Amino acid sequence: MKKLLCILVISLCALTTVAQRASQKWFRNGIGLRAEVTSTNAYLGGLDYETYIKPEFGLNVMALTDFCMIYEGALVAKYNLPFPNIDSHLRWYTGGGIYGGYESKNKEVETSIDKYYFGPLLCLGTGYSFEKVPINICIEWRPSIKAYYKNYVLQPNRERLNAKSVMITVRFYTKDQVKDKIKE
Repeated sequence: MKKLLCILVISLCALTTVAQRASQKWFRNGIGLRAEVTSTNAYLGGLDYETYIKPEFGLNVMALTDFCMIYEGALVAKYNLPFPNIDSHLRWYTGGGIYGGYESKNKEVETSIDKYYFGPLLCLGTGYSFEKVPINICIEWRPSIKAYYKNYVLQPNRERLNAKSVMITVRFYTKDQVKDKIKE
C-alpha cells in the first residue's frame, strides 16, 4: 500500500509539472459512481454527488456500501488548490468533512457485534474533466478517524485511524461550468 501511495503522489506531481494552465474551467454539478479501498481491505462502492458553489469551493455527498455488511455516508467540503501552470481541466483539491456508517458482522440479525461509527475525514486528490464528453475522473486519498458507538455511547478504546483509504470516482457532469477569474 505504501508503494501505491508513493506512485500515486509521484504521478500526480508529474501531471502537475507537465500540464499548462489555460482559462480554468470546471463543472458545477456532477453525479457518478465511486469505488474505495480502505485500510481494512474493505472494498466499497456507491453513489457520489458533487457541486461547486464557487470556482474554488465545492461540496461532495456520497453513499457507500460493500453490499453486505458496511453502509456509510459522508459530507465533504472541498477547496481547489490554486496551482499555476496546470491544464484547464485538471484540478487539485483538499478538504474535510464528516462521515458515519453502520457495520454488521451478521447481515441477517443485529447482534452485539454490530457497530455504528462516526468521525472526521480529510481528503487530498486530483480530478480531470474531459472537454468533449461530460465525464470527470478523480482519485483521492481520504484519511479518517473512526469512533465506534453502541447505544449512542462512545465505546472506550474503539477509535481507529484509517490512513490507507484511496478512492476513484467517475462522474457525469452538467455543462454549466464554473469559470475562474484569473488576474493577469
